[in-house]
Amino acid sequence: MPRFFLHIDDGTQRIEDEEGSDLPDLAAAREEALSAARQLWAAAILRQQDIGSRRFVIAGGDASVVEMVEMDDALPRSLLDRLKTRTRT
Repeated sequence: MPRFFLHIDDGTQRIEDEEGSDLPDLAAAREEALSAARQLWAAAILRQQDIGSRRFVIAGGDASVVEMVEMDDALPRSLLDRLKTRTRT
């Protein structure tokens, strides 16, 4: 089973996933990142923080980046649409 590392990056600093996770494939790694992003959003909302500029950088066992998952990808589309409407007005 391949090992994937889910690093968190905000454009200026990166929190490295030192252990990684054995997951069946990239789709499972993406779902893992989305699940973690939802948990981080829940904690951030309670602290009234915006983590929208962060992303998960999914790397394979050889440390090469295989995909990036934006934090906003974990939010429901309807919520994102409402937020965009509010910022325009």
